[in-house]
Amino acid sequence: MSDPAAPSSAPAAGPSAPASDAAKSKQQPPLPAKEGGSDKKSAKELKAARRAAKVAERAPGDGSTPQRGPPSGAAAAARGGAADRSQQHSRDGPPAGKRPGSSSANAASGKLGGAAGASGAAAGTAMAAAASSSGARRAQDGAAPTRAAPAHPSVALFGNVSSAKPHNAHIAAQVSASFRSNIHPSILRLASQLAQYKLMGADTRAIALLRAMADVIRDYTTPRGEMLNRDLLKTVSAQVGHLVDARAMGTSQGVAVRYLKYEISVVSADLTEDEAKEHLLERIDHFVRDRIVYASKIIRTQAGSKIKHGHVVMTFARSSVVEGTLLAAWERGVRFEVIVIDTRPLLEGKALLSVLLAAGIPCTYGLISSLSSLMPRADLLLLGTSALLANGALYSRAGTATCAMMAREKGIPVIVCCETYKFSERVQLDSFVQNEAGNPRDLLLPAADDADADAEDDPKRTGLIDVAEWQRLPNLAVVNLLYDVTPPRFISAVASEVGLSGPESVGVILRDYKSVLYGV
Repeated sequence: MSDPAAPSSAPAAGPSAPASDAAKSKQQPPLPAKEGGSDKKSAKELKAARRAAKVAERAPGDGSTPQRGPPSGAAAAARGGAADRSQQHSRDGPPAGKRPGSSSANAASGKLGGAAGASGAAAGTAMAAAASSSGARRAQDGAAPTRAAPAHPSVALFGNVSSAKPHNAHIAAQVSASFRSNIHPSILRLASQLAQYKLMGADTRAIALLRAMADVIRDYTTPRGEMLNRDLLKTVSAQVGHLVDARAMGTSQGVAVRYLKYEISVVSADLTEDEAKEHLLERIDHFVRDRIVYASKIIRTQAGSKIKHGHVVMTFARSSVVEGTLLAAWERGVRFEVIVIDTRPLLEGKALLSVLLAAGIPCTYGLISSLSSLMPRADLLLLGTSALLANGALYSRAGTATCAMMAREKGIPVIVCCETYKFSERVQLDSFVQNEAGNPRDLLLPAADDADADAEDDPKRTGLIDVAEWQRLPNLAVVNLLYDVTPPRFISAVASEVGLSGPESVGVILRDYKSVLYGV
């Protein structure tokens, strides 16, 4: 029965003793530090304790007024006991087992130690009171009816899977970059288009990046005392960094940036600024013309020669090279059908379907869920790619591996259309080594309007999850990976401007044609 009453007397005596000692310590002038390592260390501790005491006295208790009243409760009793022990150590000296040179012994020995102990006790009391009041505020905030949306496991998959920024964060980055005036308007516009997935396809993104960089070079002026090739490299790196913040850079864009930086680094110092800028603009046009446009024309001829009259050609999503191959074969008089397989959420196959139908090509459109039913009808599978890795693997839109594996199972040849500038020296065995995650909300339906009473009865919403329901289920993860990796054993041939070859020839082409591919 005496135990509950014991702590009750501590709150009254605990905080008052440290407060009086703190007042005395304030009146005492600082003593000069004695010679020796331990005395210098004590002087430092004394100074830190006095500074902490001053900060603690100014610490607000309720967010607006300073905390001046003594704390109450079991926490104050514990703090009072700690203060009493500190005073006892100041009178009796350091406890047994402590070395004279240790920090605890220095803080409790002599006049310096007594002042440091009193100031430290006062600081601890005031800081603990502030922490108690802040904890009460957090408890009150937690009891508020509004709470943040639950964090879902799909927000952060792996450290090597790049995720797009939220829309608000992207807008804030755009506004900040525009006010800093170090990001070109063309780069700002391109970053916004990339973040909103308005530019799709490796070729389209690479060409858009080079065109934006051409605008940067046209408006560039060399600062006084700087060299063009050195300062322009810094400027280009800043522009590229802003684009990477908007969306992860693919292999095609990476090769284009590497080519541009190389051309800038080898600009002759004998050229004037206008001549150097004109030279760089010509090199950009050369890359777009030779490495993308002309390469696509050669691929159309090589891959189109495999399309025969009466064939049924299957393709997945949309590739600009595959689209050009099909149109070129149709213009040569070859009559065939096309099966377009598509997948959510981007539905890129719709754009390809509209182009083929406009050209008069008979088409069949289906989602990847109907692949097993449509695959037996195909005679050839044409695929595009974002990158062709050094081990022959195909890094392309998610769903490409499913199409290639099923075609191999049915004995259907798989031809990949890829320019050599998309060849990568990277080796990747699965889609988790490197990937890009899209917005998980793209896979969900928009939240139903509460004012619309018939929204829940809409047959289009039957069986699908909307954003509001997803937010109410913190254990539900939504994954939206944009790419997958197709092993080379499922690829029959690769059509590039070098010729038709097997997937194992990627490393040989990178080795023997490096001077042609990268301009070095």
